[in-house]
Amino acid sequence: MSRSRAAWKAVAWLAAALAVGLCLRHWAVGAVRVSGASMQNTLCGGDVALVTRFDYMSGGAPERGDVVECRFPGRRDTYIKRVIGLPGEAIRFLGGALTVNGQAVDEDYVSSPTGDYSVALGEGEYLVLGDNRQESYDSRMADMGPVGAEAFEGRVRFIIWPPNRVGPVK
Repeated sequence: MSRSRAAWKAVAWLAAALAVGLCLRHWAVGAVRVSGASMQNTLCGGDVALVTRFDYMSGGAPERGDVVECRFPGRRDTYIKRVIGLPGEAIRFLGGALTVNGQAVDEDYVSSPTGDYSVALGEGEYLVLGDNRQESYDSRMADMGPVGAEAFEGRVRFIIWPPNRVGPVK
């Protein structure tokens, strides 16, 4: 085989590997670096986590408690938040306690108290909040609000960096 042909073959293999890698990153698994303190202590600023992108494709819907990567309408950046409210639910925080449709829901992942807040979610609306409620800019804010199913980029599954925090996201 000539050197020229070997070089073209190597370039073709590299291009194919790059294409496969980009497809996997876009549709299967990606990595996200956490910035800020809105998800402490579940996720800390500087953590790098794996996000599975296929969870909400083809009509899959997030469940309460899922930690997700999402986009808010009119915003370019993605945010990492936890799904608290599902379509059609009445959500209420009173004295730091969460009720959904009048039923108490335990939130053992919350690292700071939640101020009084209530919302009735419409069909197709989800309430997403940070675990560090005092430091989170989330669905409670007037310029953010609830999000639709199309906002979910993927589910945050596993911390891969730093080494002392490696493990599943709960």
